[in-house]
Amino acid sequence: MGAVRAAVPRGRPLSPVEWRNRHRFIWWLIALHAAGLFGYGLARGIPPLHAAEHVTPLVLSLLGAGYPRLGRRLRSAVATLGLVGSTAVVIHVADGMPEAHLHFFVTLLVIMFYQDWLAYLVAAAVVVVEHIVIDPIAPHAIYTHPDGTQPPHAWAALHLMFLGAASAAVLVHWRVTERAQDARDRAVAELEYRTSHDALTGTLNRAEFERRVATALVATGRDREPYAVCAANLDRFRIVTETCGQAAGDELLRQVAAALRELDPHADLARLGGDRFAVLLPGHTLADAVAYAERLRCRLAQRGFGNADRAFEVTASIGVVPVTSLALAPQEVIGAAEAACYAAKDKGRNRVEVYEPDDAALARHRNAVEWAARVMAALREDRLELYFQPIVPVSGHAHGRFGELLLRLRDTDGTMVAPGAFLPAAERYDLLPALDRWVVGATFAALARHYAGRPADGDRYSINLSGPSVGDPRFLEYIRAQLAETGVRPDLVCFEITETVAITDLTAAADFISTLRGLGFHFALDDFGAGLSSFAYLKCLPVDYLKIDGNFVRGITRDPVDRLMVESVNGIGHRLGLRTIAEFVEDDEILGCVRAAGVDFAQGYGIARPGPFQRWLERSVWPCPTTANAAG
Repeated sequence: MGAVRAAVPRGRPLSPVEWRNRHRFIWWLIALHAAGLFGYGLARGIPPLHAAEHVTPLVLSLLGAGYPRLGRRLRSAVATLGLVGSTAVVIHVADGMPEAHLHFFVTLLVIMFYQDWLAYLVAAAVVVVEHIVIDPIAPHAIYTHPDGTQPPHAWAALHLMFLGAASAAVLVHWRVTERAQDARDRAVAELEYRTSHDALTGTLNRAEFERRVATALVATGRDREPYAVCAANLDRFRIVTETCGQAAGDELLRQVAAALRELDPHADLARLGGDRFAVLLPGHTLADAVAYAERLRCRLAQRGFGNADRAFEVTASIGVVPVTSLALAPQEVIGAAEAACYAAKDKGRNRVEVYEPDDAALARHRNAVEWAARVMAALREDRLELYFQPIVPVSGHAHGRFGELLLRLRDTDGTMVAPGAFLPAAERYDLLPALDRWVVGATFAALARHYAGRPADGDRYSINLSGPSVGDPRFLEYIRAQLAETGVRPDLVCFEITETVAITDLTAAADFISTLRGLGFHFALDDFGAGLSSFAYLKCLPVDYLKIDGNFVRGITRDPVDRLMVESVNGIGHRLGLRTIAEFVEDDEILGCVRAAGVDFAQGYGIARPGPFQRWLERSVWPCPTTANAAG
């Protein structure tokens, strides 16, 4: 029985547009039959009144099928009667020729367009009654042609066979069409789901969440129904991915999403990206939303997360904002909730903050968001520029040009922006790898052009790398690709990484350094001495230079401890065969102390101010410690 049910068409309703198009086609088909049969009757010499009587049922069916107050199924049934009626008129005006009866079976195929059992059964019933019931009883009522009346049972059996074949063809085609439509519907539903849901967690994605917040904004303005948005950002999620891998992080996100669903299965839950979630709460005042956010925070903090190998304590910083009709766009609402969320994180994490436009922490977040947007725009529009600050030998005996590449951002009004204004935002919003790639590409290209056909003479140019780039295999591949594309000499380039970055993942940093040194690049360890275990880690990192933390260098003239630190770092570096660099040499007095400590190189405003890189490349005179404050 199940197999039969599966083989029989269900009679799925057509979409309004599809039904209207098919119904219009059948309506016009009946209209053409009415006009054609009336004209044919006149041509055959049938009196006009008699010819009009023949097509009157067709005209009435056209009126009923076109009457909008009748339901779709009833209009389909009326149109079916009209089309089958046109067959009866065709047979009549053809003087009952048996071949004219084939019009019935063509009609069945046309009626199948409705994919409606009512329409199909109406057509089949008329054919059965006319050919199977009336034909054997009163053949002259069906066949006015002599060939159709003898023997009547044989003609009835023949039509029954034709009806069965036509019905089988109709039903098979109908079912095949339904299955094809079902497959299309499933594909469309799958595509709609994928475009509106997050693939990892099954929650809504950001675009769909924005659409639902937009709907909430309309409802708030129209019906005064309260809505609120909660944004949650997991605390220290990066520790999970860095210690257990990306797969563990993904599993944690799925478990967190499941926990949020359990708290309110009917709320619109979305993953905004990374470890950031948001919930749209209909019918929630601000007080209700804060209470919900506290329950959410407690649920995450009290529930255990993890896998068979590790367990994690998960907390979240949560921001709450009411949805009001004063907001101009859903992005503003979500941005406000995220701003409150970051304010909660800045105030200690694992807490709930309500969005307040005048809050200082939220103002800092908005400023960071604006700077992140400006950085992305500068990357797109190529408004980043390389600056350069020389590093000179303290002894005054130069053995080649040496210095550090610095990044500047040219704003839309033409002003040059120092990195202190935009790098914190770039770090917060994971833009540092993109900036690193830009600096490497621009530096390699500039050096390749400048040193094409000329000797390097020991020249060296330092590029700072951020933490996310160090140890990233994709960044290593990018450096290799740029090396091959530009043809730059690797011994011209010295990469700088901070001590803090290096000791975060010592093994990855050491492998990264070793790989690039194997290609001919040099390395410097920046801000050395800031960590508590600097000396213990130093022997594990195959670097060429130590840059002494500038905080010690600044205080070398007035603080004996700072002087001792500079001397200690310098001494350890020399014992390990490394050359040392003192940062923040801002005047001659500091330079004198650095020289007395035996440091190899000095860098700072007391030596030379940063200037455009290309201008420094083209200079013929290079600063030395005796020509302080050289202009860039």
